[in-house]
Amino acid sequence: MSNRLNNYLINNGYFRSEVEATIKKRKKSGQVIYTIKTGPAYKIREVIYPKTDSLYEQVIDDIIAESIIKKGNRYKLSDLEKEQKRIENYLENKGFYYFDDNYLLYKADSSAGNYEVDLTLTLSKDTPSKAKQIFTLKDVEVNPDYSISNDTLSTKPEQQYYDNYLFINENGYVRPEILTRTIVFDPKDHYSEIATSRTRERLMALGIYKFVNLKYKMADSARLTSQIFLTPLPKKSLRLDLQAISKSNNFVGPSFSASYQNRNSFRGAELFQLKLNTSYEIQIGGQNNPPLTAYELNLEGSLTIPRLISPLNFNYHNVRFIPSTIMSVGIRLQRRINVFQINSFEAKYGYQWQESLTKKHRLFPVNFSFVQLSKSSNEFEQRLELDPNLKNSLQDQFIAGLLYDYTLNTKNAEDANEKRNHFYFSGSLDTSGNLINLIENTLGDDESLNNTGITYSQYTKVQLDFRYYRKLSSKKELAARLLIGGAKAYGNASEVPFIKQFSAGGSNSVRAFRARSLGPGSFIDSETGASLVDNTGNIKIESSMEYRSPIIGVLEGAVFVDAGNVWLWDQQDPDEKPGGQFSTNFINEIAVGTGAGLRLNFSFFILRFDLAFPLKKPEDSGVNWVVDKIDPSSRGWRKDNLLLNIAIGYPF
Repeated sequence: MSNRLNNYLINNGYFRSEVEATIKKRKKSGQVIYTIKTGPAYKIREVIYPKTDSLYEQVIDDIIAESIIKKGNRYKLSDLEKEQKRIENYLENKGFYYFDDNYLLYKADSSAGNYEVDLTLTLSKDTPSKAKQIFTLKDVEVNPDYSISNDTLSTKPEQQYYDNYLFINENGYVRPEILTRTIVFDPKDHYSEIATSRTRERLMALGIYKFVNLKYKMADSARLTSQIFLTPLPKKSLRLDLQAISKSNNFVGPSFSASYQNRNSFRGAELFQLKLNTSYEIQIGGQNNPPLTAYELNLEGSLTIPRLISPLNFNYHNVRFIPSTIMSVGIRLQRRINVFQINSFEAKYGYQWQESLTKKHRLFPVNFSFVQLSKSSNEFEQRLELDPNLKNSLQDQFIAGLLYDYTLNTKNAEDANEKRNHFYFSGSLDTSGNLINLIENTLGDDESLNNTGITYSQYTKVQLDFRYYRKLSSKKELAARLLIGGAKAYGNASEVPFIKQFSAGGSNSVRAFRARSLGPGSFIDSETGASLVDNTGNIKIESSMEYRSPIIGVLEGAVFVDAGNVWLWDQQDPDEKPGGQFSTNFINEIAVGTGAGLRLNFSFFILRFDLAFPLKKPEDSGVNWVVDKIDPSSRGWRKDNLLLNIAIGYPF
């Protein structure tokens, strides 16, 4: 142990350290006391890079400029090892294919005095000559339909050049120009480890290959042949799911979904998806008699193209992540039987790109929706007449605007496993009607879209989602979230469309309250029954904190606290929903709940059970804490307050 302690001190610059061990014996036990005298730490006086070797003469200036070994720093062996690895990576990206950091040696001279050391970087005498040589690529061979069984065949492969790339057994599965555009290095380029890694990532990102393998072999004394082996995934797939759903708003029932994928629709690595989602639900234990029933039908088709289709020309040949163009069309039908039906049509055209491992963007400059309310009951029509905000939000309207999303997730960083703190941020901007309004103002009222009988919506919606994760140990974690959102109608519209408004409560929100049942503000609908339609608002504030810990095997536990609500920005009839408008008193109108949960973590998916109850109910403008009313032994309290949320995945 003394030797280990002494070696540790020497490796961290304490060259004159002393470690003494003293043993104290007792009747049935003993004690070892280590006395450590470190002495002063040695600092680096000079770092010498000899230029006698041709290898260093070509790259020495860049190596010195980026060095992590600085004059005046304390000598640390770990820093020298990092510098050796950095130099290896640098040289490999300059064409030194056979170089290895084991060939680099540091000689330390501590005779300079004043507790300083001079470092000299040298090459090992055993360094082979090819490790000092820059290699270029003679050929780039691409095998787009590789399998181990085909590799063992004795037949001579077919070969054909496309843009100077040699294709082996090219079968027309994907157009060759798609692959040559994805590969970031060209024949005659210097070998580069970064280019190799980036090419592997970009080829996998096409989504049509199961395996991507890159190898190099000697072509002659100064050149390499790059071999790219691509094993395709099955082109088409169909997935069917049948589920039993239980929601926190007491709706239960079956759900069916079907998804069809074509991973290479037009031989350009395009991904075509057709999704069908249907569900039938009935509300149990509610105040309505007969109970409410509902069904939903959602059909969406999308095409993702791994390149930018734009009037502007972008050069993304050398970027790490391939941008995509997305086109989608969908129809949705939501029906609460004998109450109302909402039909909607949506079409999008836009782009998604990844700036880095942690940063992603989505921009849809074309974002159209048409929403129509139909088959509304007399009771629901009366509800609309009493609620101007709800009536205006549900009117037939055309939504046309722009949608932008930005996501930052530090858990995706390459060094994420080494960090205890992680951050997630998602921000979205959704606007509608501004371009149409500008055109109308230019053309005049006679050309107004409203004159055709079509009402278009004009609004701006912003949502910000902040999350913080702290590792308390290898498996224990503390997670926190703050979500803020606001939507404002103006110009041609008096209210934000119902499908664009915010709601609170449910398995991924304030879990002590039923889904979309909170608010707006302290308003409680005691006459007509809020269950006829979800409670919504155009301002939302929500926060959560959760402690997560393993229990045994795949079973995990959690305790949590949630808080939040929604409010109205502009209330057209203040007497209709008293307490619903956002004011300086909003803090007192925030609902608070707590609870505990069990999660089954199967890695590929998480099944979550969260049992929650309220601590504070926003039933009036006062502070309405109900902590003193908590009584788990009371059957009535359990029935009115305990809420079980069953969901897939973590809440945030």
